[in-house]
Amino acid sequence: MSAKYFNLIYLTLPTVLLLLTSCYPKPEGTEELYQRQDALESRIDQLSEDLESGLTKINRNIERIESNQLKLAGEIQSMQEKNVTLRKKIDKVAGPKASKSSKQTEKSKQPTNTAEVIYSNAVASYNEGKFEDAILEYQRLIDTYPRDKRVPDAYLKQGLALINLGRKQEAKFFLNTLIDKYPDSREAQTAKAKLKTI
Repeated sequence: MSAKYFNLIYLTLPTVLLLLTSCYPKPEGTEELYQRQDALESRIDQLSEDLESGLTKINRNIERIESNQLKLAGEIQSMQEKNVTLRKKIDKVAGPKASKSSKQTEKSKQPTNTAEVIYSNAVASYNEGKFEDAILEYQRLIDTYPRDKRVPDAYLKQGLALINLGRKQEAKFFLNTLIDKYPDSREAQTAKAKLKTI
């Protein structure tokens, strides 16, 4: 071998060795990487548990709201049946002339089904102390215009109307539904305060 090649190998070998040793991770660095990996895996596991817990809670809330809606539908049906029975009793007591007169008055009215009219009718019934009528009108607003800004007030007034009728358990249902569906509303705060007193 010539001296030229020997010098070339002699000069490049330390450089190659230096590069190879600098690429190999040191034991402290490897340990730190393992610790960081363990910490990340632990954090991912915690986030997965939190997500699973949150989803379980959401599913329970959805089930509770659906159950409450079924109860509400039953209550509305019952109120409508009572209203029909009451109307028959009124017609029977008032006689045939009053019945014809009320039917003619109803026919002459323009059918209006706007949110404003429904809400106004509900407020008027509530203010006149016709709480069952008010409850039905407020429910009509909720069913027909579920995104109307007055829906939280409708739930609140239904609960208050039931309290006025002495039906506190049913009132709790409406107030709790309001709190579940509109937790940040002013009406929900009123409902929470009212629930503490009944």
